[in-house]
Amino acid sequence: MPRNSKPTPGRVAAVAGRVVALTLIVFFAVGPLLWMALSSVRPATELFQSDPSLIPSQLTAEWYREVFEGSEAVRWFLNSFLVAVATTVISLVVGTTAGYAVSRFQFPGRRVLLACLSVSYLFPAILLLVPLYLAMSSLGLVGGLVGVTIAHLTITLPLTTWLMKSFVEAVPRELEEAAWVDGLGYLRAFLAVTLPLLRTGLATTAMFSFILSWDEYLFASVIAQGRNVTAPVAMAGFVTSFDIRWGAIMALSTLVTIPVVGLFLVLQRYYEKGLTAGSVKG
Repeated sequence: MPRNSKPTPGRVAAVAGRVVALTLIVFFAVGPLLWMALSSVRPATELFQSDPSLIPSQLTAEWYREVFEGSEAVRWFLNSFLVAVATTVISLVVGTTAGYAVSRFQFPGRRVLLACLSVSYLFPAILLLVPLYLAMSSLGLVGGLVGVTIAHLTITLPLTTWLMKSFVEAVPRELEEAAWVDGLGYLRAFLAVTLPLLRTGLATTAMFSFILSWDEYLFASVIAQGRNVTAPVAMAGFVTSFDIRWGAIMALSTLVTIPVVGLFLVLQRYYEKGLTAGSVKG
């Protein structure tokens, strides 16, 4: 289209439609988070008023004091952090090596493995709850963080394997073959040539794994017990048969969201590259 040509009404309408659609998407995505954050600093008298306003008339930290002084919030966040980090590290190590194996080698059962990885996401996670609990119970892992980590791996490992498989396939095989000619074996060629080129994929996959583990509630609510509960599970403790402590729930929810948002901001440039890197082969 020439630079000096005027935009047609149809083109203006299309651009306006995209702007409106994006505005609605941002509103529905960010709106609840903004309301949650503002409600966490809203006085109790304004939480249930009939004509609520977005901006509180005054700010208060009483709900955050209630969370930290009246509960073991620090312990909950530490549990969530340990489980999420362990899940992410194990998922990256196993998922990267498995993705490399299924994309570079032909071996018996390869297609069956890929089919199982894809089928695992066709069923809701709650179907795994009972057999997973029985397995954890027989191993004596119910109630501890190790059991929660293993449960989270059943969610993250299929995803990390599929993602890393796509990223490995985007790396030219010729680079590894050149390393083999230079005398490097399969493992050394992978570590020296392929792995450094997977930085974008590793960062993207790590973010997905961390978020899945950090926000997971179903498995953790059944396997974690006592002082080993994670933050999302502990949040349900603020709902009792006599009272729902909405202010404390909003404060704890805001605190749970902060690490996820911070991680996304840190890895944003890798995430944006990773969305398309796995679909483009060199």
